[in-house]
Amino acid sequence: MKENLSDHRGGSRENIVFFGRIMANVSHEFNNIITVISELAGLLKDLSLLARKGRPIPNDKIESLSDNISKQVARGKHLVSHMNHFSHSADNAREEVDLDQVVENMQVLTDRLFKNRQTDLTVSNPSEGISLSTDPFELRRILFACLDQFLDASSHEVSVVIKRPENGENSELQVSGQVETIPPDFLDKLNALKEQAQAINGQLLYEKNETQILIRLILSSNRD
Repeated sequence: MKENLSDHRGGSRENIVFFGRIMANVSHEFNNIITVISELAGLLKDLSLLARKGRPIPNDKIESLSDNISKQVARGKHLVSHMNHFSHSADNAREEVDLDQVVENMQVLTDRLFKNRQTDLTVSNPSEGISLSTDPFELRRILFACLDQFLDASSHEVSVVIKRPENGENSELQVSGQVETIPPDFLDKLNALKEQAQAINGQLLYEKNETQILIRLILSSNRD
């Protein structure tokens, strides 16, 4: 059963900052797509002018430009679809979500952030999907906050593992990676996330040493 947003959430600054960061990142991606399409359209115009002057235009050039434009349009549609899913995650404070789709959504929307830091983000999904009842927006925000720890720590590779519940266990997201430096406010941020995870009936645990961080976000499958 879906619940109204106002039942469980206030207008916290953290939510606004999170939403703003994702939207700013997506807008940069769209700007890149538009720039590429504009450049390709300019090349097509140049070829058209040459054709009017009687210069032969190789078919492979036209086909290549057409293919590149189609790829950028497909990229834009893919991004719009994920932006739409993200925006609607704020509609209800509790609903049934597919954990794989939530992780994929955040992977697509944060791709530019990771590439800009020269960090690889990989996701390991179980063979079957996992659904649970939770706050879809808060789940995304907490997951992003976990990922953001590795960006701040200058990690070159981050992995997200989705663990399917067995024998009555809860679902789990494991975020891990090697880090170069651990920020001084690392523990404070993770301790704050512990409380926020409890608000969505979850539990956040972490392990760390000088070079490795493992964050475990355990999510209850209870739908009551």
